[in-house]
Order: sequence, then C-alpha cells, then structure tokens
Amino acid sequence: MIIGIPKYKDDKSYKLMLKSLLESTTAFDEIIVIESFDKQTDVCTELKNKVTIIITPKEGPLKAYERLFKIAKERKEDLFLTQTDVLFPKCYNRDWLAQMKQISEIEECGIVTCLGGGGQSGPDFISGYNWVGAWCTYIPYRTIEKIGGYDMNIPLGYGVDIDYTYAVEQAGLKVYLSNYWVDHHPEYSNAHEHERVDNFNKLKEKAFVYMRKKWKVGEFAK
Repeated sequence: MIIGIPKYKDDKSYKLMLKSLLESTTAFDEIIVIESFDKQTDVCTELKNKVTIIITPKEGPLKAYERLFKIAKERKEDLFLTQTDVLFPKCYNRDWLAQMKQISEIEECGIVTCLGGGGQSGPDFISGYNWVGAWCTYIPYRTIEKIGGYDMNIPLGYGVDIDYTYAVEQAGLKVYLSNYWVDHHPEYSNAHEHERVDNFNKLKEKAFVYMRKKWKVGEFAK
C-alpha cells in the first residue's frame, strides 16, 4: 500500500504531518511525495530516508495526484492520499491505517475515510452530498482499476475529490468510515496552492458547472 502526498514549498506543515504519520502507523509499504517547484531549489531532506521524493516542475496538485494514481495502478497497490496540512492521531492500541486497509477489503467498498475526512456539498453541486476529501482517502486498487483516478478535465482541479466520491458511488461501490479523527489544516492561514489565482471564484464556479453537466444533476438533470 502506498501513501501519496503532493507537496509545494510548505516545509513546516509537511514536517509536522510526516512526523505524526510516522509516529502513528506502520501499515504501509512506501510513502511517495510528489514535490514540485517553480524552479529547482533545495529539497527538504529531513526524514528523506523514510520516503521516496519525486521532484517535478510546478504543475499543480492535480498533476501530482495523477502521478500517484498512475504509480498505484502500475504496481497494483492500494493508495492512501493525504496532504501536507494534516495531523494524524496516535490511536490507543491500534493502527488507524491498518484499520482502513482492513475495512477496504469489504467487497463493496470503494473508498475509506475517517471522521473529519470529508465534507458536505452545498447547492453548487448537490446540496447535502457527503464527499470524501483528498486529505484522508484510502482507495483500494480495485477502485482505481475500475474507475481510474481524478478527472484531469475539471477546471483548476477544484472539487476533484467531490467528483471522485460521486464516481465511486455511481460505479456501485460504497464509502466506508473508519473510527478515528484526522485534524485537517490545524494551523491553516493561507489558501491552498490551487486557490492562489486571481480568477479563483470564476474557475471554481466553472468546475462545478462541469461536474453538474458531467453527472447530469441540477440544471442538467434529465
């Protein structure tokens, strides 16, 4: 099983996340960090001996996720996706990732997440729709084999995790919940990398129109 992490500049939160990860689970084969830059700079080397770091040009988080899905598919391995602004718990007498893996073996399971591992869509997609966030999503290999990875055509990549959750359920699979809490961006102060664009709101609106049209919901419902 692979843990996949996209990274861009945020060394401080990355180190805290990785420390909490390594101190709370051993249920993985490899941690792969897709580390991207505007131009070549010094790579964060702390804990590097425990992870595989793949250096790429700055292409945005969606390209990093595409790379991680591709690696998992080629290796026929499960994929756990997270982000640099997450802290993982030390669960009493159990390994939270091992528990997710165990749940994922249920035949109808398409994704496993946890408490605090997702959100609820407003009317911009499907009001009240519960989705799984890219910061805490365990994806069994059979799901990747069946429906692939994130939709690379979504403008700005905004809401790809919402789209993917919907795709999983449309494929007849189910979302399962593992009983632990993940702390998402506990010291969050800046926008995510893909949000740091001048026309973010317009692109966000365009992304949700794309998803509604793709899935024939809202104004595109038959």
